[in-house]
Amino acid sequence: MSIYAPACPSGWTQFGSRCFIFYYDHKSWSDAEDFCISVGGNLASIHSYEENSFLSDMVKRATGLHQVTWAGGYDVNFVSLFKHNRWRWSDGSAFKYSHFAPRKPDNYGNAEDCLEINYQVNQWNDYYCYYRRPFICAKNL
Repeated sequence: MSIYAPACPSGWTQFGSRCFIFYYDHKSWSDAEDFCISVGGNLASIHSYEENSFLSDMVKRATGLHQVTWAGGYDVNFVSLFKHNRWRWSDGSAFKYSHFAPRKPDNYGNAEDCLEINYQVNQWNDYYCYYRRPFICAKNL
């Protein structure tokens, strides 16, 4: 009798019960999310310090540095002009963990509504969603 353990698709890396992949192709946050959906996932949500460190290290292994990279967080302001600093994950999971840099998020210019990781090494920042960045997709096993 064998017990089937699901594995990540080729090119994806497992952490916990999810699979992650880094794409160096620079896209806006929305285009990156659309791409992640097209490969069966979403931009990565991050739920612990360990997961954040894992993703930061994944980017460093791929690029040789802590490259600023899109993750799946967005300020509800991105959807509604009347709410600020109410963060959500694009995959619908609860936004209970955060690792923003000091004095961030600041919604500079009332227009920084998307989450980038590796701002100041492994901390987070809110930034303009139209900027093109590499990104990390995630999907459940």
